[in-house]
Amino acid sequence: MLNKQMSHLRFFLAGMVSSITVGILALVIFSGCDRAPSTGGDPQKRLTEYISTSFSIKEYKDKEQLLQFLSGDAKTRLTAWSEEQFRQAFLDSKRKFIKLVIRETKRPSATETNITYELVYTDESKGSNAKVTNKKMSQFVLENGKWYIKEVSNIKELVEYQNEMSLP
Repeated sequence: MLNKQMSHLRFFLAGMVSSITVGILALVIFSGCDRAPSTGGDPQKRLTEYISTSFSIKEYKDKEQLLQFLSGDAKTRLTAWSEEQFRQAFLDSKRKFIKLVIRETKRPSATETNITYELVYTDESKGSNAKVTNKKMSQFVLENGKWYIKEVSNIKELVEYQNEMSLP
């Protein structure tokens, strides 16, 4: 009789362990499903998306795409640009992206982030094989669950000319 009770107990415990394991597995799998996808991303992702968009501008009407990333003074400035200013900056410059390096990220508050980064690209409008490195600091603000670029400051610009000969 004791052996029969022990057998039932083992069967019962094995069933409990299986049920608990399945429950934990389901909890792990579905716990990420009820989180809403972040449409604003994190500030570094938004910066990367903005820069990618800025290098893929094909015409003046693409200005609206850039404005979707901006807020505050940055948005006001770009909105005020004439078609000619926009063309010079994004279409006539003949820029080709090389790399983006994020140097530092600081978060002064829950709704503000500052990112210092270097943007490297070639710019044929500055001369043949001109490689430009811009060090910048951008301020991001969280508005309605989405990160926006509020301000961008230039820290340093370096232009390197390939195959240029200089005389002493």
